[in-house]
Amino acid sequence: MRNHREPSRIGAVLVLGAILGSFVVACGVAADDQAAVVLGSPVSTDTIDTLASDEAFLQAVGGGLPGTESVVSGDSARAALTFAIQRTAAQAELERWEPDLVGLSGDELRQAIGFDEAAEQLSSQVPPGLSDVALEELTAFVATTTRLGERLQAVASTAQESGAIAPEDLRRLFDGVPSLWDRTCVAIVAVAEQQSVEVATVVADGRPLEEIVAEVEGAELAFDPRQECVPVAQLPDVLRVEVEGAAIGETIGPVFLESDRTGRIAVFFRVDGTEQLSFDDPATAAELDRLVQGFASAQQPAQAAGSWLNLILPGAVEVNPRYGRAAVGVAGGFEVVAPEGPIVLRPEVVGIPEELPIPVPTDVPPGPDPEPAPVPGP
Repeated sequence: MRNHREPSRIGAVLVLGAILGSFVVACGVAADDQAAVVLGSPVSTDTIDTLASDEAFLQAVGGGLPGTESVVSGDSARAALTFAIQRTAAQAELERWEPDLVGLSGDELRQAIGFDEAAEQLSSQVPPGLSDVALEELTAFVATTTRLGERLQAVASTAQESGAIAPEDLRRLFDGVPSLWDRTCVAIVAVAEQQSVEVATVVADGRPLEEIVAEVEGAELAFDPRQECVPVAQLPDVLRVEVEGAAIGETIGPVFLESDRTGRIAVFFRVDGTEQLSFDDPATAAELDRLVQGFASAQQPAQAAGSWLNLILPGAVEVNPRYGRAAVGVAGGFEVVAPEGPIVLRPEVVGIPEELPIPVPTDVPPGPDPEPAPVPGP
């Protein structure tokens, strides 16, 4: 069993560990009237067009400029789709964690998840002029996210009281994140761009990556396969493609990645093999325990829900290519970006992202945009 360790500074921006890297997104959305498919549930283009034309809604979620009846800007559509994907995922996951909610009538479901309470909370916090459709969507998002977070924190509370996660909850956690268990054992060294030639010279001399940190000042061994393997599906897109195509034992680099925190960095890597963690693997139990500890430490239920949604969305979303592709913001939140947009990196290797990128009510933390649109407080 490999020992887990805390992420290094540069390693921390390379992947998402439970929650790591860029999202793997299929391009096979079944119909032109679907903007995305989330956990098997479609997101309609009509909904996205309506939200993307609502100036007050875009202000609430920190999106682009509103469109018109005939023209919707790409930034606005992607902001609306980012939100709709998360709202749809929250509803799907809530029903998976609380199957008793499935089959309830509309009014029964609204009452069960606290829809009216969420609407009251939002009434003093959203910008004026919000359309009925947008208000309904925002309210559903807040209600489902809060209820999902409460359920996840209840898992953590039970674990703390009994000293173990309930077996049925362990299974739900494991089944919800299949991409987390398909791993590649890879050594990754990261350096500032200007040091890439120096590292390449050392690599050409036949020195293993594990020794480069002693040879080159500032070089960091972001991942050591002797300690743990990486969920390859959640590596940043550029690096993931290179890793998936690499021959075992071959040292490759530099691969250049952009990060607002570190600037342009160069990555060198060597794949040593792969592993598939099973439900009964001790490493799996340790990872699930770490996730549950993250739920317990969340200050608000919506933070716990946000961490889970950002974890499960890799591999769970198909985005219509006309809107763009799925990615991860610098602060760890899911977003839809332009097809040719720059790669963005996760801020942590293993852990729970604290935020959902929807700056609506106070208990749904603001997202990764540097200057999100302000939302009035209560």
